[in-house]
Amino acid sequence: MRVEIVEESDGPGAISVFPPGEEFIDLRANPRAIEQIAFVRAYLPLRNFLNSVNGAGSVFASASATTERKQTSDGSIGEAFEFGSRVRLVFAVPSLNFDRAQYTDLTAGLKELLEHDSTDSVRGVLRVSPCDFPERKRRGFCLNIHLVARGDSERQAELRWGLGLARVQQALLFRARALGQQIGARDSEDLLPSGNK
Repeated sequence: MRVEIVEESDGPGAISVFPPGEEFIDLRANPRAIEQIAFVRAYLPLRNFLNSVNGAGSVFASASATTERKQTSDGSIGEAFEFGSRVRLVFAVPSLNFDRAQYTDLTAGLKELLEHDSTDSVRGVLRVSPCDFPERKRRGFCLNIHLVARGDSERQAELRWGLGLARVQQALLFRARALGQQIGARDSEDLLPSGNK
């Protein structure tokens, strides 16, 4: 998997917000609410990913998720279809969201884990972006994960995406365990809600 890291700075563009709005479904507080997200029901890899990253054993919370598919104009390499997803995550320990170094370490660790897979048919962009946290009245950061797989059919592209997303999920949970050990009881009281509590 090819992985690119992008670190955005505050600028004139739109700033993400967490929680993102009235229609936001908090899967940490209410895991069963995943049934309300129609496109997630249609794509099992995304459903598994969101259940996992919002679970009690994770230090993350999802802010949003979308899928995308398209037929590319370049069929010269035989892979003319793309399937992908975009997921925005924050740390479930709110204080970590105001420390850019936490996101820098996270993306570097993810890149190292994900690039062990040499396939070129899946690529990912890990984007650290500014994010406002109105409940804390502070600006911090969030992680946007854009994953795209190519294939010579829509089905093949979707299957490759699903395998790639499972690898991202595994890498996130590996990093979550390491970070969880670091923060330990220090921030356990500060965790965002989890449906398993």
